Amino acid sequence: MKLRSLTLTNVRKFGGQTATISGIGDGVTVISEANEFGKSTFFDALHALFFVKYSTAGKEVKSLQPRSGGAVRVQAELETETGRFVIEKSFLAQKRATVSRADNGTLIAQDDEAEKWIAALMDRGLEGPAGLLWVRQGTTALEPAGTAGADKTEKEKLLGARRDLLSSVAGEIDRVTGGRRMDRVLARCREELAKLATASGKAKAHGPWDAEQKEIMALEAREAELDAKCKELSKALSDRKTTEAELKNWGQVAAKEERQAALEQARETHAHALAHADKCTGAKRDFDLKSLQHTNAVKGLNDLLKAAEALKQAADAEAKLRSQLQEQDADVAAAKAEEQVAQADLTVALKALQDLRAQRDAAQLAELGRNARDEVARLAQRLEKAEKHREKLEEAQARLAGMAITQEVLDKITRSHGQLQQAKATADAQNVTLSVIYDSAARISLGGGELSENTPIPVYSKQEIALPGIGRLTVDPGARADEDSGRKAVEKAQAALDIALAAAQVVSLDRAHQAYAARRDAEHQVELAKGVIDTVVPEGLDALRGALAQARATAGDQDSDVSAEPVDLAEMTTALAIADDAAGLARTRYDRNRDNLGRLRETYAQTRAELATAEATLAQAKGVYGDVETFPERRDAAARQVSVCEISLKDAAEVLEGLTANAPDLDTTKADLKRAETVVEQAEKRIRSLQSQLVETNAKIRARAEDGVEEALTETRGQLDMARAREGRYSREVAALNLLVRELEGRRTQAREVYFEPVQRELQPLLSILHEDAALNFNPERLLPDGLARSGQQEDLEELSGGTQEQIAILTRLAFARLFASQGHAMPIILDDALVYSDDDRIVKMFTALHRVAADQQVIVFSCRQMAFAKLGGERPDVTVAPIA
Repeated sequence: MKLRSLTLTNVRKFGGQTATISGIGDGVTVISEANEFGKSTFFDALHALFFVKYSTAGKEVKSLQPRSGGAVRVQAELETETGRFVIEKSFLAQKRATVSRADNGTLIAQDDEAEKWIAALMDRGLEGPAGLLWVRQGTTALEPAGTAGADKTEKEKLLGARRDLLSSVAGEIDRVTGGRRMDRVLARCREELAKLATASGKAKAHGPWDAEQKEIMALEAREAELDAKCKELSKALSDRKTTEAELKNWGQVAAKEERQAALEQARETHAHALAHADKCTGAKRDFDLKSLQHTNAVKGLNDLLKAAEALKQAADAEAKLRSQLQEQDADVAAAKAEEQVAQADLTVALKALQDLRAQRDAAQLAELGRNARDEVARLAQRLEKAEKHREKLEEAQARLAGMAITQEVLDKITRSHGQLQQAKATADAQNVTLSVIYDSAARISLGGGELSENTPIPVYSKQEIALPGIGRLTVDPGARADEDSGRKAVEKAQAALDIALAAAQVVSLDRAHQAYAARRDAEHQVELAKGVIDTVVPEGLDALRGALAQARATAGDQDSDVSAEPVDLAEMTTALAIADDAAGLARTRYDRNRDNLGRLRETYAQTRAELATAEATLAQAKGVYGDVETFPERRDAAARQVSVCEISLKDAAEVLEGLTANAPDLDTTKADLKRAETVVEQAEKRIRSLQSQLVETNAKIRARAEDGVEEALTETRGQLDMARAREGRYSREVAALNLLVRELEGRRTQAREVYFEPVQRELQPLLSILHEDAALNFNPERLLPDGLARSGQQEDLEELSGGTQEQIAILTRLAFARLFASQGHAMPIILDDALVYSDDDRIVKMFTALHRVAADQQVIVFSCRQMAFAKLGGERPDVTVAPIA
């Protein structure tokens, strides 16, 4: 099976949206997106599609629903040996499951049949390979970490899947046992070994080997402490020599004089730069003043020239507007006469139209009176029918309000009942059972009830059995811890079921199902009544009552006109239309003449306003122009002033340019002065620091010389050599005993190696990519790796780093995936944010291992580490998110 696309609709963060991953390839496919994009949402939705029933409403499904609610839909396109198929499930609001062909959409199975089709595809359902090969975010171990509840069940399922796989590949393994002599020898070896070492090969606490090791540790600590003090003394002597040499160099008179001379030179250069900067500032102020004077002179000349031009334009505009005003006055008078004629015609037409409308209204009033009575009868009939169904609706709603049970409550009771049965089954398996076979008609009783024949009865505590005609028989199972825990588990499960039943106001699971069926019937009656009311009264009962009241009022108002003689409304409507057209024509003519008169009056008023403005503008222009006779003289004087200012401005610019061109860089001289001051300051600071260091170093040397650390170190090393020799003898003895135990167990180990050889064969090439000389040891009970052998050393899996444990877990999954494929159960490998603990070097090697498996196996990787997983390569499918169409 290979996954080709995955589509989520209204799932978690994609509420109201459709998110699709398409174009998933045969080998390695990488979906690399930032955090909170929704990668784990895709993984959890895919897991629900294959392993959660569509009708389920449990926590795992509800966790997929967005806050806005609604149906959760998951769809995947698959490719198998028989073709391409589309699997879709809808949870919660719209529960369904379908399987169809991808090429033509032909429906193959739906709902429960679709679930069977999916289970057959996965071969073993939850016990199949996907539970081992699909790795959730944050999960690196090969089985759940806990041991209780669902984790324990999941462990058993995964162990069964591994056992079935290895048995089908390697065949059933024979039981391997040794003779009694081997057992006695092994027991004696282990007994002697236990006196010296623990099961993990370490020295046993308070034993002779442990005592020697502790002695070595103490002497090694003493040696390290003395060695450190010797090194500290040697370093202090070296530091004193170095400090004295450096202090001599810094304190030379020539060096001090050189630093001081450089500082004085920097100060003099900076002062010269400041003086030149002041000259440049004065020249700039003079240039700015000359520039302002020139600007004012040019403005004065331009103002005179603009005034002459403005005076000519104002005079021309005033003469033109005066001529237009005379023409517009005549047009307004002619338009006013035409408007008065049109108004008289409109008055006549409106009077005729008003008379005809009065006649038409009287006739319509009489017709409304006759129709109102019919409307009252029709509305009253609809209201009566709706009221009957409203009473049924209220009765159904009252029944529904008194029912405490819901789908959620029923599910809780069902779960509690299942847990009670499971607890009883577990307790029954652990505890004493009692059964009887009768040879006569006599019967015995237990707990007030007759004991049935051939029916095992669990006995959790001390019980008395009545034997008619004989006496009483006491059965006491004892007080074993496992039986007590089983009984407590049954009591706890029974209490939980009782609480759930009490909340639902029922006494049993069957009664709960009956109560829920009654609730569903009441809900159906409510929906049915609502549907009928909506059909009969779509506008609502209150609106219908209002319409009936209005119809009755209308009928009451028209009672006096009902007997009036009917009038031909069609003829009256025709006459009214003719009169209305005539009035419309008259109004159109009047409106047109009135609008024309208004436009002419508006134009006339606008022209008068423009003329007044033009007159004011002309007067203002004359004032600005000034005396006509002196204007030429004033214009020539302004031109001469512009020439004089231009010459002064040019002279000031030449002076400023000369000073600026030869100016020193003030920021550079300032920086150089700062540098010279810092050199002198830091030199003095360094001399003081070296003098302080020299004092501290001399103090350390005197302290260590007085301690005699070198003599103490030589004595401690001699003691350490003797302790190591004694410890070596114990170490060799433990090694010899371990070697003997390993040799005796060799035959058994060889048989187990045959059992694990297929998975080791698949795993070894992958493991060698990370560790060339490494091999994994498998636990025969868990059928999983429990240790790593490399460089001749055995290491427990729990003692390895988190990154190495994670890498081994993923490589083991890859090996199992290849074994599943070899048995005809090819499944895609899906990793959600795996390899989070791997360093840069090993993560690239793991990428190589993934590609090696992906040569004939589909591998899908979700990751938020976009830069790190760029080196993985593989195909990058399209990921799209869009609103629900």
